[in-house]
Amino acid sequence: MKFGRFERVVLITIFFLVVILAGLAWIAVQMGLPDPQVVFPGEAGLIGGRGPVELRFQQDMDRSSVESRLSFEPAWDGTWRWADDRTIRFFPKVTLGEGTLLRVILEQGARSRDGRVFRHPFSAELRIRPTLLIFLNDPLISPELGGMNPLTGEYQLLTASGGRVFDFAVSPDGEKIVYSRINLRDGSDLILINRNGTEEKVLVECGDFACIEPAWTPDGRFLAYTRYESSLTASLMDGVGKVYIVDVESGTSNLLFNNPGLFGALPVFSPDGSAVSFYDFGEQAIRLVNLLDGSSSIVPSRVAGRGSWSPDGRTFLVADWEGQDAIPRSNLFRLDLETRSVSRFFEESFEVFDVSLPVWSPDGEWVICAVQTQSRQEGKQLWLFDKRGHAVNQITNQPQMNYSSYQWSPDGKRVVFQEVNLGQSDDSPKIFIWQIEDQRIERVFENGAFPQWMP
Repeated sequence: MKFGRFERVVLITIFFLVVILAGLAWIAVQMGLPDPQVVFPGEAGLIGGRGPVELRFQQDMDRSSVESRLSFEPAWDGTWRWADDRTIRFFPKVTLGEGTLLRVILEQGARSRDGRVFRHPFSAELRIRPTLLIFLNDPLISPELGGMNPLTGEYQLLTASGGRVFDFAVSPDGEKIVYSRINLRDGSDLILINRNGTEEKVLVECGDFACIEPAWTPDGRFLAYTRYESSLTASLMDGVGKVYIVDVESGTSNLLFNNPGLFGALPVFSPDGSAVSFYDFGEQAIRLVNLLDGSSSIVPSRVAGRGSWSPDGRTFLVADWEGQDAIPRSNLFRLDLETRSVSRFFEESFEVFDVSLPVWSPDGEWVICAVQTQSRQEGKQLWLFDKRGHAVNQITNQPQMNYSSYQWSPDGKRVVFQEVNLGQSDDSPKIFIWQIEDQRIERVFENGAFPQWMP
């Protein structure tokens, strides 16, 4: 078969195009892949002590070849999770203290899905940023969210709602805050802001209903909250609540438990995010819901309140009434989630008249709890217990004061808490920090309430 001049030109052109494309492909393979980008939500180089650390590639990657070559120096225990074929995030098991310097390292040899290879190692320097405190400023008169660095005293207001902030929750990575804002219909909406108060948006609009008590999943993707089928004022008295979960990215909100006869409040996620607990009013118990298969179980508790998950997710502490005295006494009980056995948390010799929600240290070795040890004592005092329930130290000892809203710092070296003088009806709450190392207690804010750490 003979080709004409035109056909020969076309074939020669196609041949050279194939050669050029093959050459470009060969050059691309030889050049390797461009470096990934470490994504910093705020100031470059700084991340929160709880992570996550995010690496973003410019092409779809062979996931296993990337994961096997990722590490930190010094070592940082945790889990890598892919958001998509180009984005991988590291979620640590251990929180690092502020100022810690480390490197994320990707060894050479990682491959893209089209076969290209990293020809050289990549590394980036990271530093853990200062941990801040977020709280309600002027909570009795005109509550707004405030933030401060407890080491320097630097302070700023984060909201300007006209005194309509009700409650709030800081995201685990410290990048977002969700707060409930009282609206003009005496309900409350959920508002999302950045850590510095910018980019405010309505996450959940609730109209006449009160949406409060927000709680984040450990990865920060979802929020649970209680929607009371009444105004905010009524809900605090006798409103009926239901627990919802909202996707923070899309704003889609759905009932946690699609049962019209089940009412609950005060949701809390398990440390791995696979379960959520809330108080079930009908059962007078805390209900534990497995989010993977939808199953649930209950832990009897006539004291309406939250339970407390241990950091490893194996133990759940709950308060309940005990004894047959004319004056009821509350106590703490331990549920072993593996054996389903229940036991008293405190040792038998420790006398308890009333107790508040316990809070675990990040390493799971210690528990802080507010305890009233005798009926003539006015306020609950802060105590430190080991994980077996043995009293280690009484932190505060001022019977006329009541201590609450206590929370461990992410690195486990400090505890922030709130103090109110029960002998003064107009006393404004004050915020203190207890330093674990030297047992020192320091007042850090004069008119603030419900403090939370922001990594």
